[in-house]
Amino acid sequence: MTLVTPPEGSYPVAEFFGIEPVHDQDRMGCRITINENHLNPHGVVHGGVLFTMVDQAMGMAAYQHLAPNQICTTLEIHIRYLKPVSEGVIEVLATVLNQGRRIVQLEAKATAGGRVVGAATGSFVVLTLPETPAP
Repeated sequence: MTLVTPPEGSYPVAEFFGIEPVHDQDRMGCRITINENHLNPHGVVHGGVLFTMVDQAMGMAAYQHLAPNQICTTLEIHIRYLKPVSEGVIEVLATVLNQGRRIVQLEAKATAGGRVVGAATGSFVVLTLPETPAP
């Protein structure tokens, strides 16, 4: 798979959570090594951390299907939290299910310790950037 490089710039949310990019054949995704900053008061990974990872993985996967003058943004995500996780590594891999002209539909699975801990489906809208006049 030839990876498309996203636009230049930092990703403060990814940096804040310690999210690292990963890919596996035709899937894109990310992973974190869980630390105390990821945990809720009950000692398990906060749902917002897992949701952020799903959003990041889906965005990375959708980006691979865009033209150079396009960007994408989250339209909606439905997530199911299946198992609690309190330590180790969480990895989320996303797959494009359908690429339309304006909407990309995706699915993602989160795994930790060899078990599925979350699953999601989502849609991203494709936006075409206006042409900038040459100087």
